[in-house]
Amino acid sequence: MKKNSTDDNNGVNNEVVYSSEEQAIIDKAKPIAIKYLKDTYELEVEITGERLLPTHVASQVIFEGNVVGNKEQNFSISVNYKTNEKADMVMSPELAAALRAKGYDPSIKKK
Repeated sequence: MKKNSTDDNNGVNNEVVYSSEEQAIIDKAKPIAIKYLKDTYELEVEITGERLLPTHVASQVIFEGNVVGNKEQNFSISVNYKTNEKADMVMSPELAAALRAKGYDPSIKKK
């Protein structure tokens, strides 16, 4: 089992222990998120947090991270681990502005 730290947005750090099966799901989903950001927006990113949603909620892993070298350009992206596709994504205003400056429209939903 592997321990993962998460932040509950109140500054409280909660440690989550995933089973080896759950960690395998996370490990398989992570490169999908990274590849999506690289292929869609030409971004080099680092993942700083991960959370596997309970199966009764959704079949998704949520990753948080930022553009390498720019912590203000951060994002949260979820991957459906049953379809192995990006499900949802939100980003900071700083990242949205940087993408617009590169000619991308981050408000357009992409699969």
